[in-house]
Amino acid sequence: MEKVSTLSGNFNNLFPRFAKKRADLLNRFLPGWTNDRIDSKLFIPKTRDTKPLRLPRGFKQTDIKTKDGMVKAYQTGKGPMVVFVHGWGGSAQQFFPLMRGLAECGFSSMSFDHLGHGQSEMQPATLHQSVATTNHILEIAKKSSDGLYAIVGHSTGCIAIAAARNPLVRDTPLFLISPIFNYKLYFLKKLVKLGLHADLVKQYASRFAKNYRSEYQKLELARNLDKYSDLTVLAHDASDSESAATDSVKFCTRYPLARLLLTKNADHMRIINSETVWQELKSHLNYDDTTINFTAEIIYQ
Repeated sequence: MEKVSTLSGNFNNLFPRFAKKRADLLNRFLPGWTNDRIDSKLFIPKTRDTKPLRLPRGFKQTDIKTKDGMVKAYQTGKGPMVVFVHGWGGSAQQFFPLMRGLAECGFSSMSFDHLGHGQSEMQPATLHQSVATTNHILEIAKKSSDGLYAIVGHSTGCIAIAAARNPLVRDTPLFLISPIFNYKLYFLKKLVKLGLHADLVKQYASRFAKNYRSEYQKLELARNLDKYSDLTVLAHDASDSESAATDSVKFCTRYPLARLLLTKNADHMRIINSETVWQELKSHLNYDDTTINFTAEIIYQ
């Protein structure tokens, strides 16, 4: 028994060294393969739904061609347009209850699936690409008959909104839910969650850090949102495990014209269709009739 135990211990000690050696060899002889594999895991969400989407009553689906690929968009209602922008791993569908409620309030709404998400074309879902797609959608909304009235974002979708072209966002009310203020930290957390060998994680993180200053730092939320702070509401849950609510508190302390809505026990996702957010959204859109409600359980055709 003692001999078996010793062999087992030796095997366990050898395994980490073997994994490290394999990681080193992969990175030395196939660096592109290693980086491409990690890129695919990071930028093509596992949550992408390829099943046909059942649209709720009153919703219509359209295909929008962008320079990077085909995007699925969804609209409902009549009146001034509110555009919804989801974040990494999300989809247009998570906004359907709010959109249905706004239709009853006399607004039209548009949401869309970023590339690599939902029903849109399978393409890497980079932050730069999400900004480009958001620009494209906002241009369409601006040219609509009733014009762009407001923009609602969630998670990294908030970064895409604030980093969009200034003429498309300027003087437009923004409602940002669970915003990501520290994209670098958010990205590195995603990298760690992949469960790769520690050496591969370190090597890839080092590569990302080199690119961050030139490619990503200029997209960070706070440095772009400051010019829109007087028209912005930030909704954040105190128990958010994806992004710290204290980041929103700090921003609103620095820019007191931005309004802060803090919720409890809704976390990063459930806050979107919470009653508190719904009432605050209507107020932000200058719609004071609180008797018109929305339902999280929407009726499909």
